[in-house]
Amino acid sequence: MTEKRSDYHKRQKKSLVDKVKSAFTDNDATEEVNVNPDFQRDDSERRRPLEGDGQEFYQAQQPIDKEKMREEKSLKLKKRLNSAILIVFALIILVLLALFHL
Repeated sequence: MTEKRSDYHKRQKKSLVDKVKSAFTDNDATEEVNVNPDFQRDDSERRRPLEGDGQEFYQAQQPIDKEKMREEKSLKLKKRLNSAILIVFALIILVLLALFHL
């Protein structure tokens, strides 16, 4: 059962003297928190560091041809540039129509 908000606030509310006193004590007595087991971290699934600098792992995962990647990027940029040019021309035409029609 979870605690009520009022109980939590009563527990958290301390007097000024208690706050100052607790700041200078070395007591690391932490309260036991009721945590749902579904949200607890499983230690068996912890990440382990890679051996060496890990470059073998990343290179094996994604074999990349730099020339192919450069071509894909240039094609993507060309498409974006063409669409931007078309949008600018359409806006210029709209402005001219608004100027001369009104």
